[in-house]
Amino acid sequence: MRKAGVAMVMHRVAVSALVSRARGKAKRVALRAPVVRQWSDTRYFADRGRHSANLPWLSSDRHELVTELRRNGLARGDATTLLPDDVIASAERFANGLRQQSSQQSVLKVRPEELAEDLTLFKWGLTPEILDLAEYYLGLPVHYLGVEVKRERADDLVTGARHWHIDVEDRSVMKILIYLSDVDDGCGPFEYLRFEQTQTAARSLKYVSGYLAPTLMNGVAPEADRRTITGPRLTATFVDTCRVFHHAQPPTTTDRYSMTFAYASQRPLSKTCRVCAAPRGAGATRCRADGAPAAGGEDRSNAGYRLET
Repeated sequence: MRKAGVAMVMHRVAVSALVSRARGKAKRVALRAPVVRQWSDTRYFADRGRHSANLPWLSSDRHELVTELRRNGLARGDATTLLPDDVIASAERFANGLRQQSSQQSVLKVRPEELAEDLTLFKWGLTPEILDLAEYYLGLPVHYLGVEVKRERADDLVTGARHWHIDVEDRSVMKILIYLSDVDDGCGPFEYLRFEQTQTAARSLKYVSGYLAPTLMNGVAPEADRRTITGPRLTATFVDTCRVFHHAQPPTTTDRYSMTFAYASQRPLSKTCRVCAAPRGAGATRCRADGAPAAGGEDRSNAGYRLET
């Protein structure tokens, strides 16, 4: 009975995602009009200004991480200091499950209904320390999109998110990419352009959204401007994929295993859910006991989370 319920929810999520994509694309097209863009910018910065007094307190090392993330669109970390043993063990179980699959698809992902059977990873993404970090970076109440666990097969094919692109869920997002295997240059490392180089490339290409052919990026971003993230298992990368050009390099020698936690504002440009593990819906929003969004500066001892369907 529970599996049937989960399957129904996943179908609803898929339909909702298609509708959200269409709505989000319409918003992006409308925002290209100067009058609409000015109105949207004014509303966005007014919302951030009103919420600034409610932002959570961060420790000095977390504040430095946010500063780096805002400056370059990416900051590196070490997941061994973030993840408790049970979360690492759960991630390994999912990665081992992907290793057993014989599919020839370039990218294999743990299905949402499988993640819903073990909510350890999803619940870690709801820890107050991580939500505080996302809220402080975004400057707005945070919406948790969920977690994705995947395997990138070493087939040297450029497909899907292996193309250069900028995500379009919101003006800014915070994603935490954690490697579940050692990643070197042949294992499909995450590659990106820093924020300033992204702006230059986007202007040259008149880029709005979508995947780019490698030849297009080669014409505007020399190899010297590109950065790759290699490192041992449990290397963590905090990245705003809505502000920087990025892609997963096609693995050539060894499969890459990773998991990604994603956060947006509560009023994103698009509520497309590409990462989802909630058994009752697509994400979770921090809220007070009365159901209203919890402000960053409040006493959060009785704050909870509303799973959204």
